[in-house]
Amino acid sequence: MTGIPCAAVLLALAVLAAPPPPRWRLGLAPRRVGVRVPALVASLVVIAVALPPVMLLASVMLGVTVVHRRRRRLRRQDRTEAGHTLAAALETLAGELRVGAHPVRAFAVAAGESGGAVGAALRSVAARAGLGADVGTGLRALAESTSVPVQWERLAVCWQLAADHGLAMAALIRTAHRDIVERQRFTARVDAGLAGARATAVILAGLPLLGILLGELIGAHPVGFLLGGGAGGWLLVVGAALVCAGLAWADRITDRLLT
Repeated sequence: MTGIPCAAVLLALAVLAAPPPPRWRLGLAPRRVGVRVPALVASLVVIAVALPPVMLLASVMLGVTVVHRRRRRLRRQDRTEAGHTLAAALETLAGELRVGAHPVRAFAVAAGESGGAVGAALRSVAARAGLGADVGTGLRALAESTSVPVQWERLAVCWQLAADHGLAMAALIRTAHRDIVERQRFTARVDAGLAGARATAVILAGLPLLGILLGELIGAHPVGFLLGGGAGGWLLVVGAALVCAGLAWADRITDRLLT
């Protein structure tokens, strides 16, 4: 690898690893593009032009794997946050119903005290209930567009039971709230227990890099062989593909335990 592609790779890694400004992390300022995206795009263009095809293919596979794992982590965090927000909203909803508030009023209060997608969904439910529409159907429709569809389906079942059989809505909502909280606690325990397995998968995926480093230390020069094209380049592609497949398979195993 010549100096320009190497510098481009290091610049791209530095841009990806750089933490966002503190005001972004604390939510005190809106997120802006800044220099991160242009610098990253420029680095990727230089890498695509300067790298050999086989090395570019290996880099693309590794980059796609990294981006996919990051999106999975963000989706998992989004599901956790949405679950906590919905649980708090149900607690408020149950409290309002317990003191005798009308269900439409109770949903409006819970929506006002909730933020994000959960608050918007509850406001939609309150508007639907105020117009006399089928709230259970509306809750099921909302479930398809949220990150925690199972919990919204459970809430729809509670509403349907209360509407069809005259059961106490407050008791059903409290039951749904306790169920969601217990499921979140169980998921958190399982997720914490899988932290070691995830770390082991990442370490095993990085062992080939350690082997390459040891090869360089003993004078075997594997880096020159892998980056020199020919058979070494294709071995680099095969190795990158196996590493990506191993990470994807490990993620699939852990995801099955969390669903």
